[in-house]
Amino acid sequence: MNAPPTFDAILFDLDGTLADSAGDIALAIERALVSVGLTPPSGLLAAVDGSPLDEIFAAIAPGATPSQFTQFAAAYREAYDAHGHRGTALFPGVRDTLEALSALRPKVPLAVVTTKRSAVARQVLEALDAAHYFERIEGTGGTSIPHKPSPDLLIEICRTLDVAPSRALMVGDTLRDILAGRRAGMRTAAVTFGMGNSDSLVAARPDYVLEEFDELLVILGVDG
Repeated sequence: MNAPPTFDAILFDLDGTLADSAGDIALAIERALVSVGLTPPSGLLAAVDGSPLDEIFAAIAPGATPSQFTQFAAAYREAYDAHGHRGTALFPGVRDTLEALSALRPKVPLAVVTTKRSAVARQVLEALDAAHYFERIEGTGGTSIPHKPSPDLLIEICRTLDVAPSRALMVGDTLRDILAGRRAGMRTAAVTFGMGNSDSLVAARPDYVLEEFDELLVILGVDG
């Protein structure tokens, strides 16, 4: 039997991977659309697929102007913050898995890589009492760094952790995550319970497929 793989760092997407947050995101989008005079489409929840906010807006409000997007984005952030992440929760198995990974010795640093703004991602994880598990919580939102599937932020986090990307694992729920990890030279693990299409994820041939989050411990040979 092959020995379990070892990694010098593990990077996670946030929405749809660690946290079930689609409902809160959809609610904030709906309120923001109304506030700028646009009608929310039916099936709005399905539009929350892990894409950056500007791409979601373009899909649900075709023909809207750049000015409307600017107003929408500001209204979205206000609505999302005001709701306080009350409908967001860690997926089953996440906390126990993070506890087990945090106890590994030698220590394996954990990081979050998201399309959210870094400060918002930290607020979400603090609300879930999970921020303390991570050495880095970084997002491309509000920065000049391109969103996933660009590998730029993943590579930068590995640099700051002094870890070679080839020795890191990227865990995510969308094709963006898997492609970003692959382009960074990392191994990848796809979770099938999040926002991404599970068939598309499997077809992308990640190194590992997780139907439940704590299967990550099985892959790594860690006792949960």
